[in-house]
Amino acid sequence: MATVRFSGELRNDIINKAKSLFSDRDEKARKNYPDTWGQTIYDLVFQDNKIAMQSLPKSYFRNNDEVSIRGFGGQENVWSTSDNYTVSMKLTTPLPIPNEIVGESHGLVGEARTYGGWYLNPSDPRWDTFKAEYKKYCDAIRKIEDERKVFIAGVNTIMDTYSTLAPAIKAWPPLWDLVPYDKQERHKQIVDRKKKEVVVEGVDLASMTATSALAKFTK
Repeated sequence: MATVRFSGELRNDIINKAKSLFSDRDEKARKNYPDTWGQTIYDLVFQDNKIAMQSLPKSYFRNNDEVSIRGFGGQENVWSTSDNYTVSMKLTTPLPIPNEIVGESHGLVGEARTYGGWYLNPSDPRWDTFKAEYKKYCDAIRKIEDERKVFIAGVNTIMDTYSTLAPAIKAWPPLWDLVPYDKQERHKQIVDRKKKEVVVEGVDLASMTATSALAKFTK
């Protein structure tokens, strides 16, 4: 078989394919939340103003058919912002949302805008029930991400340990499935490795052979 070395390109191809093994699970986890979440968020954010907003002419507000949150923020000792995942959720029907919202009075953090998603205030009691549901949602995504990090680290270690593909596959056969097709084909090529001829410089070997053979017959 041909020698295939772990070039930078091959390493990147293998790592990208290794990451893709988790894509379906990650996508499924990110979509795994109740259909009611969007309406729940809307109702809790505008619990004090919803009736008044809906009584005004529709032209007063931009009507949105979804809301987005970026998780909980503002007090990292209560909720780490690294524990957040952005979620865009459909509303049951397009509803009015102001372009800018005073965060504190709406259970949000800072001056909330319609784009980019809202940060929910983790200390506001209106989110007590939702907080537990959202944490469970985030934990499921993070579990997959942690598994992916461990897996990728292991693949990198294998490629760091072996400079070529053949011994790496022998050590861990599943690596073969991560190798691009063109490199698999190259690996399978049969190479006729001829021994390199060593030339003895300045010596007439043919003449020496003839002399040696003649010496045997003239003894």
